[in-house]
Amino acid sequence: MSGSPGAGGSNPRKFSEKIALHNQKQAEETRAFDQLMTDLTVSRVQFQKIQQLRLSQSRPSYYGGSLPNVNQIGNTSAEFQSPPC
Repeated sequence: MSGSPGAGGSNPRKFSEKIALHNQKQAEETRAFDQLMTDLTVSRVQFQKIQQLRLSQSRPSYYGGSLPNVNQIGNTSAEFQSPPC
């Protein structure tokens, strides 16, 4: 096998060309991967913004559920007042 010209890859020129091709292919794949990750990050951010917008639209306009109902307090406080004389 080592007697055939292309079989062993023992020619230094061919070997360096193979390395160069490998490096070029790896660089292209790295660029494609980086582009994919950038697109994924942008998509994730857009999805989160849409989710926040949907949540803000579905929530009532008040913030905080621990505040008392003022109308209810006004109605019940009249029950505890003594009648006018």
